[in-house]
Amino acid sequence: MPINSFVSSRVRNLLAATVLAGAAFAPEAFAQDDDTSFITLSANAAIATEYRFRGLSLSNHDPAIQGGFDVSFENGFYVGTWGSSIEPYGGSEFEMDIYGGYTHSFGDITTDIGILAYTYPGSKDTYYLEVYGSVSGTAGIVGWTAGAAYVWDQENTGDQDNIYLYLDGSMPLGDTPLALNGHVAYEDGAFGDGKWDWSIGPSYSFQQFTLSVSYVDTNVSGIGKAAVVGMLSASF
Repeated sequence: MPINSFVSSRVRNLLAATVLAGAAFAPEAFAQDDDTSFITLSANAAIATEYRFRGLSLSNHDPAIQGGFDVSFENGFYVGTWGSSIEPYGGSEFEMDIYGGYTHSFGDITTDIGILAYTYPGSKDTYYLEVYGSVSGTAGIVGWTAGAAYVWDQENTGDQDNIYLYLDGSMPLGDTPLALNGHVAYEDGAFGDGKWDWSIGPSYSFQQFTLSVSYVDTNVSGIGKAAVVGMLSASF
């Protein structure tokens, strides 16, 4: 959903960005004879005061309901889907993302690569594909993730490509369930013309729940104007 066709919408809630996080339901799944899990099933659900993706509001600053399912394999491969209510777009009021990838750890460093399809059930000629990759680790008590997402030129992106680069960080606040999360990113191409977005705020984890509040802002007016965004997510 190109931004120039949305000042009407496009972009996801950077829980990776704002850490307004989704959670995970993980039944024991399928186990091998040695009792190690070969397949893990998980799910996430959340209620947000608005759907912000890469700094932009895709719910027209209204609340959104979100959730998804994942299947991860012991060898590092995974597939999943995630969805959110959105402002009506192309006849659809729902975004559904379908993705698959591979993650691997090298000591204290974790890498993640994959491909993601953005779809909008009920609409036509709006889906498009994106490849992504990230590296994460820790620096002292701060956890960090640096990543990129690239959309090559496709018919549904106006035959333009798009690049999104980001850096996220999270720091625990003492011996408490609280953490301080921050994010900064740059985007250029079909969905952003030299766009910056950033966010900062605390999160509180208790049992299977995470409650977070973040100040989110961009250098884009309208759907990118500054706001305080809250989210409650759960895992079961």
